[in-house]
Amino acid sequence: MSFSTPLALVLLVCIPFVLYLGWPRQRFRRSRDVLSLVLRTVIMLLLVFALAGIQLVRSADRLAVMFLVDVSDSMGQAAQESALEYVRQSLTSLAPDDEAGLILFGTNPLVERPLSNLRDLGAILSTPPTGNTDMEEAIRLAMGILPTDSARRMVILSDGRATIGDAESAAELAAATGIEISYVTFTRAA
Repeated sequence: MSFSTPLALVLLVCIPFVLYLGWPRQRFRRSRDVLSLVLRTVIMLLLVFALAGIQLVRSADRLAVMFLVDVSDSMGQAAQESALEYVRQSLTSLAPDDEAGLILFGTNPLVERPLSNLRDLGAILSTPPTGNTDMEEAIRLAMGILPTDSARRMVILSDGRATIGDAESAAELAAATGIEISYVTFTRAA
């Protein structure tokens, strides 16, 4: 359990005052006054917790990984094959409950493989346009695919030369939503 505004918990010192004011004084109304006091106290506690921004944090037992592979012209065929081989090896090391998916990106990102428990990559059938590198759109697409009920991770396999889009702002947005981003650099042979 955590609080986004823990300073609001100072309002809990008001609860004894509410208890003192609402304590039943007359015998014939005691049961009704006690019930009313309990309800007021519970409402006060809930309001203070709402103002404090209470959050229940659960640990995720599953991992969802999206591999983002750059297939633009700047990567080159050998680097693309190395990146896909890296994905194949990574799939074999995942736990049985973990899910993995694959996005190929160039000018536009395309989902080659949606999130799945399968450990075989299979044949690559998608061919996105390769004239530019738009890492921002690939990150945003992966953010939309990753589920919220598991630990989320993106692995970007690229040469890092984004020609269009703002990859840095997309990465900051992904990090703000709790998505871990890992990066593997590939270079094209001279």
